[in-house]
Amino acid sequence: MNHGAPPTPQEIARAFELWDAFLDSVPDGPRAGRAVAEQIYRDHAAAQAAKAAQAATEASAAAETEPAEQAEQPAAAAEPAELSTGLLDFIRDSTEKGSVTNPDRGPVRAFWSHESQPEGADRMVPHRFLARACGESRGLQVLEDTPAGHRLNSYHLDNPYVVEALARHFAFDPGELAKTTGQAWDTLSRHYAKAAETDVVVFVPDVSAEHSVLGRDEMPLLLQNENVGKDRVHFPVPLPQHAHLPADIDAFMANPPVRSQLVMEDYDPDTSPRDFAGKLEAIDVPEDQKEARAAIVERLSQAAAYPDLVQETPEPGPKAALADSFLPGMNVGHSIVPAARGVPTGHGAGAHVPPAPQLAPKPAGVEH
Repeated sequence: MNHGAPPTPQEIARAFELWDAFLDSVPDGPRAGRAVAEQIYRDHAAAQAAKAAQAATEASAAAETEPAEQAEQPAAAAEPAELSTGLLDFIRDSTEKGSVTNPDRGPVRAFWSHESQPEGADRMVPHRFLARACGESRGLQVLEDTPAGHRLNSYHLDNPYVVEALARHFAFDPGELAKTTGQAWDTLSRHYAKAAETDVVVFVPDVSAEHSVLGRDEMPLLLQNENVGKDRVHFPVPLPQHAHLPADIDAFMANPPVRSQLVMEDYDPDTSPRDFAGKLEAIDVPEDQKEARAAIVERLSQAAAYPDLVQETPEPGPKAALADSFLPGMNVGHSIVPAARGVPTGHGAGAHVPPAPQLAPKPAGVEH
């Protein structure tokens, strides 16, 4: 299978269907918020009951091995429940122990960040939904479709109606809930990346280390993973052309083993091309790319600023969403914002119900 094959028209159409379905699922009033909060409460109660049953089993086993006189001692009174942390502990615990592998999918994992306008589409599509659409058709793992990711995503913990309704069942600080939710997505993202055992498919135009969990956490983990590395990273979304870079440099950067090791901050037009030259010189490139890399490094090193580079007229490239068009809200999956993919989009609580799909720029932040 060509893991880097671009999305088909059918997959793009399915991505928009998934986006619409997600927007329809977002609680849009107190009643919907209460329904989600009650499900969270039931899940919390079930987890507590499972813990109590396990503790009783362990206590019973321990009692059988103790002298009779010790076994007859009355059990110590249970500590009162910490309602202020009950919800937060539940989120942390379910995240740490939750499965990040969908048993109905294959071993290849998809990662995503930002959004772009695929060829043939009439508008931008968040890559979260493009990854999920391709996950369905190609059998790819996608964090939001794994047991742990799906569950956390369904809780809508950034939704004001859900947060308000949760106060009927738990005592908590909304700010701490937002922080804990962001940390939960970050934890799931790291577990998901570490679980990669073979090729990965990355849906992203430019990778940002500052504004996405993909660039901050997941890509470094994938490159360090001996089962993946730079040679098993595939990009179905083309690298956009950059107005401040000559076309041949863009073409060199588009090679997957090279692209996987770069982040957009490396070639920011407001920085020095000499800094970018140092970055290119430091990365590991395939043997057949080393000569091209040396020529590009020399050109960049001789330029004080990007306008000094000899520019070639670029062909129209794909439209891509960069740092000023991240998806708003934490509940887009593994987002980054500890205040997301992530998440995403940041993991922030208190965001309002996501608006209908639009092309207007959205607030920048750390995206899951």
